[in-house]
Amino acid sequence: MPSANGKIAPGAPSTRVKRLELGLVVFGVLVILAFAASSAYDAWSSYRYARAATEREIGNTANALAEQTAWILRGVDLLLLDTARWYGGETYEMSPEELDAALAIRTAAVPQVRQLRIVDSHGNPLYESHKFSPNPNVSDRSYFTAQRDGTVQGMFISEPLVTRTEGRAGVTFSRRLDGENGHFAGVVTALVDLEDLNRIYQAVNVGMGSAIQLVRDDGTLLVRNPRTPDALGKAFPALAAATGTVPTARLVNPIDGHTDYIAVAPVANTPLRIAITRESAAALQPWRSETIRVAARTFVLTLLGALTIVALLSQLRRLAGGERALRASEERYALAMEGANEGHWDWDVRSDRLFLSPKMKMLGGQPVDREIGSRTQWMAQIDIHPDDLPRFEAALKNHFEGLSPHYECEYRVRQADGEWRWLLARGRCLFDSHGKPYRFVGSAIDVTAQKTAQIVKEQLETQLRQSQKMEAIGTLAGGIAHDFNNILGAILGYGELALQHCAAKSELRRYLDNIMHATERAKLLVERILGFSRSGLGDRVPVNVESVVIETLELLQASLPANIRLQTRIDAANAAVIGDATYLHQVAMNLCTNAVQAMESGGLLSVVLDRAEVGDPRTLSRGSIARGSYVRLIVSDTGSGIPPAVLDRMFDPFFTTKEVGEGTGLGLSLVHGIVTDLGGAIEVTTTVGAGTRFEIWLPVTGETPIAPVEDSGSLPRGRGETVMIVDDERPLVSLAEEIIADLGYEPVGFASSSAALAAFRAAPERFDVVLTDESMPELIGTELAQAIRRLRPNIPIILMTGYAGTQLANRAADIGFSQVLRKPLHRRDLADSLARVFEAVH
Repeated sequence: MPSANGKIAPGAPSTRVKRLELGLVVFGVLVILAFAASSAYDAWSSYRYARAATEREIGNTANALAEQTAWILRGVDLLLLDTARWYGGETYEMSPEELDAALAIRTAAVPQVRQLRIVDSHGNPLYESHKFSPNPNVSDRSYFTAQRDGTVQGMFISEPLVTRTEGRAGVTFSRRLDGENGHFAGVVTALVDLEDLNRIYQAVNVGMGSAIQLVRDDGTLLVRNPRTPDALGKAFPALAAATGTVPTARLVNPIDGHTDYIAVAPVANTPLRIAITRESAAALQPWRSETIRVAARTFVLTLLGALTIVALLSQLRRLAGGERALRASEERYALAMEGANEGHWDWDVRSDRLFLSPKMKMLGGQPVDREIGSRTQWMAQIDIHPDDLPRFEAALKNHFEGLSPHYECEYRVRQADGEWRWLLARGRCLFDSHGKPYRFVGSAIDVTAQKTAQIVKEQLETQLRQSQKMEAIGTLAGGIAHDFNNILGAILGYGELALQHCAAKSELRRYLDNIMHATERAKLLVERILGFSRSGLGDRVPVNVESVVIETLELLQASLPANIRLQTRIDAANAAVIGDATYLHQVAMNLCTNAVQAMESGGLLSVVLDRAEVGDPRTLSRGSIARGSYVRLIVSDTGSGIPPAVLDRMFDPFFTTKEVGEGTGLGLSLVHGIVTDLGGAIEVTTTVGAGTRFEIWLPVTGETPIAPVEDSGSLPRGRGETVMIVDDERPLVSLAEEIIADLGYEPVGFASSSAALAAFRAAPERFDVVLTDESMPELIGTELAQAIRRLRPNIPIILMTGYAGTQLANRAADIGFSQVLRKPLHRRDLADSLARVFEAVH
């Protein structure tokens, strides 16, 4: 190989070959020794692993069986507890036959219990689930004396015993029966057949040479599987000692004398333990077999390694003759590549061998001296920008498939300092007679400067287009606000007048209150349209969620189809969310509207609002929720459901399955955006043909009571002052005249700004205040105000506008407006504004 300066490295090939031969022999011997040592180490590790695996396996089995046994015995204990409570409070009117039958029914629920019995304070059986004659006195049994003498608290488990009625081995579980004043009234017992427990353990395959034992703390054996002769009831002191401190141990089995592995697990809330034993010979048999196979394999591979070393030595001698010619050829090629001003590559497609010039490595952000021998290695080391990688791969694929005569692609590569540099790569692929590529060569240059200039130009053009678009939207929003606010002004004004003449707490009053709430929400929507061009955000204040949902449902219920039934459960109290009431209204209304549209043939719309506490973080369909208090809105329907193809895209903006003109695709997108902005998450559950359920989780930020409706009866009133009203909308002029007259003023309305100016010129002292709109076809409000001020400089002027931008506010301040009011106006807005104006004058 050439050196860094392009010269051939000194040293005779024969001398280097001899050194290589010696190194190969030493290396081969070391490899063989290392392999043998590795095999010995593997055998030792396998032995340790076999022991650890055995201890782990029997330990896990013991724990699992202990839990299963505890669960079974817990069921027996629950049966005893329930029977004791039942017998103490509900059986005084039952006959003995009915009591026996009731005990039999209770026993059927716990198959491990063969007999459930109630014994009196003298040890005589009173009632039992199964009759096994005769019924001997049990006052000498340990479970009876322990409960009678009070030496135990709760359930007592007896030693293994043989029943006097059937002569079968079993264990008796008992609980005390207390009479009046807490004196001993007997015991309730449950006989558990040890054969039933043994059948459960028989179903567990613990392997050859293994056994399961159920023992008491004192070492008394209750059950063993597989069973050994005379095993029942024997005491195992060694087993009890081995289980006192460690979960697993090795000891000599007292039954067969073999050395066993043992794992013990306590049965919860009982004096019992599960012990799993396994003979050492059975546990280590796989290790012995594997050790023999490893030894044989080591011998064979050692022999093959020696033969391989001999073959390599022979091959090295044959290759020594061509070394110098190859080095000279590589030197010439490397010098030619370094003399070019571009980075070059040469890729052997079939073998994946790759040559890169130093310049190419530098362009790829890699050190010049780094050895890179394959394209796979090169692609793993360079960092191509994720946005450019698909284009890079597509251009290469098209050229390799013959779709393009040359390869050409621009892409970004991260340099060592973290900077992204643009490369322009050009190349050509060589094909064999079958049309398969076998060689790919090319070059690359740095075009970062040119691309940076192009990107800056495109960004400036994009900013210009965005600015023009937002300016157009702002102009459109101002026009919409003016027209829509005029409509809302009429609704709001006449609604307030209607409220004055409506009886409190009547149905009509509730309807009018809903109209006023809806009008206020529409007013806020217009403000958000105006704020859109300024990227404005909604208010962030505590909102009572329950009041918003109730208001939404009242608006929705009036428009529900006759074949859709609404079912609600609202239970969020004063839970508050930091956000905007209008946005929450949109969430509830959009979900309910979608649910109604999904039930074309009718169905049930269910809306639930409640509070929920989240203990552990959870991931939902859209977003995740942390630990804390949440308010949950659930909207479900019995409609057609959502197909899987639609479910993945339903929150995308402008995605809709409705016909053209029937939907915009913004409803669920808006819901998702609002919920995400409020820090919440969405869970969606749907079944095609059965309906859909949306759960909206929003974090609770505190408590906020429902805001009371403001009382508009105590408004400031006028003293007959004359008010000039100017608005190009005749209905709004009439409305303002009626409201102002009702407030105690003398209104004079004009639907034309020119007519108003002419009337003011004719009698400037006639009017005490001027109330004018801003947007009018002849003279706008500010122009009218300037003309009036030239005639009478000190007259108060109030400006009404639907779009109070910064420029308008500054212009109004310069002209000297007394007040600037946002349309649509409330009756209180007009009353307070006029009162402030006349208070300042006087």
